[in-house]
Amino acid sequence: MWLDILNEGTTLFLLIALGLVLYRGLNKNQTLLAEREDLLKRYLLFRGDKQVRLKIHGEDEKTYLDLLKNLSNSWKNFKKAYDQCVDSFVQNTHRTKLTLQIITLVLVLNSARLFFQEYFFYGSKAHFFYTLIKELTGYVLVVLGFSMLRTQTYRYLSLKGEALKMDRDILFYPDRLSDEGDREGIYDEFDPLQGKGAAIEQEDQAPHP
Repeated sequence: MWLDILNEGTTLFLLIALGLVLYRGLNKNQTLLAEREDLLKRYLLFRGDKQVRLKIHGEDEKTYLDLLKNLSNSWKNFKKAYDQCVDSFVQNTHRTKLTLQIITLVLVLNSARLFFQEYFFYGSKAHFFYTLIKELTGYVLVVLGFSMLRTQTYRYLSLKGEALKMDRDILFYPDRLSDEGDREGIYDEFDPLQGKGAAIEQEDQAPHP
């Protein structure tokens, strides 16, 4: 009786552990993605306010240049906070995946132990196949867990997290992906900063490879 309880309890404990690890990992990732979105929204509001002030104080060269410098510094601070959020997302995903793999390995070893026990000690083929089907049923949660983790993170983990950072740069510097004519069209459409000040801002803020 105690052996049966141990056999059943071990599998149940491993599946519960796998479910908890998956839940915590997915929940933490969702929180980090929400923080990333909030950070982006706050920076867009800040940047829009500074651009309005640049137009208002465009005639005052000193104030204008100070605002441009402030914009440049704000980009660096935003980029640092954004990248930290992305790195935390990547690390949490890898940590969750590794833990799931370890639990799955232990689950496989436990299943192999049960199969060995059923085959060599009991010698009943019917009981062996019953144990086989019962153990394989638990692996549905394993497959589902890895699928859910991949579905949540695949888009964001492209190129080891660089896809998120590329999205950040493309959002603020789409001209990097187009020719000069396209850039002028974008500037005209959204009425951005013009003249020397805009050139200085782009030079200060442009991400370095």
